[in-house]
Amino acid sequence: MTAIKIAIAAACVTLALTADGLNPASLAKAPTNSWPTYSGDYSGRRYSPLRQINAANVNSLSLAWVYHLQPEVTFGGGLKATPVMVDGVLYFSVPDHAWAVDARTGRQLWHYQWASTGGNHIGNRGVAISGNWLFFETPDCYMVSLNIKDGTERWHKPICDLADFYYASVAPLVIGNHVIAGVSGDAVDNPGYISSLDPETGEQQLALVCAPESRRPRSEDLAQSRRHDARRRHDLGTNHLRSRPQSPLLRHR
Repeated sequence: MTAIKIAIAAACVTLALTADGLNPASLAKAPTNSWPTYSGDYSGRRYSPLRQINAANVNSLSLAWVYHLQPEVTFGGGLKATPVMVDGVLYFSVPDHAWAVDARTGRQLWHYQWASTGGNHIGNRGVAISGNWLFFETPDCYMVSLNIKDGTERWHKPICDLADFYYASVAPLVIGNHVIAGVSGDAVDNPGYISSLDPETGEQQLALVCAPESRRPRSEDLAQSRRHDARRRHDLGTNHLRSRPQSPLLRHR
């Protein structure tokens, strides 16, 4: 358990090799022929060392292709994910949806749609890949794993509790044998936390609360936030609010 906590804090573990798909060892190097994770690599700089496109010739770039997402799919919020590219394929997401698109032609290879039960559809920041597996979060508090070859679902596991006003939108991070998920409950001042899941089975390895409860807002601000959240859920057709104890997912700490 302590070793996993250190891995999450330091983002530094010994990485195993895979036969095909994304080699996890590439996440520790500056991206060149791929963009294998949300920030490109573990440095978090979102920086590419490539030099072919530079300040002198960037104005000569022209449009190669367009892939259009329908407004009803994006809930009017547009595409907020950072695409991940592995082996010439772009993988990206919006709430409840994930795609694989050929990076050279824009041809769709597959599209996956999650059967949502509601939640905050403010956006989705992207996917994570390890080997031949893709991972992304859903607004109703699940981590979903897909096969990158055809988009078929491998498993889905809860990472937070929608009834406790949590939602999930961040891009997961793969560190060795851990898929790191982050969730938020900021609409009602629930503490955000990160959790680690087994990439093979989806079983939770641990959960760590990130924010101290001492930073809570005034009671009247909290009450107003809860009223706003109730209205938003009603608009989404998920008006099933109820008071519950703290999620059992957090009691695994």
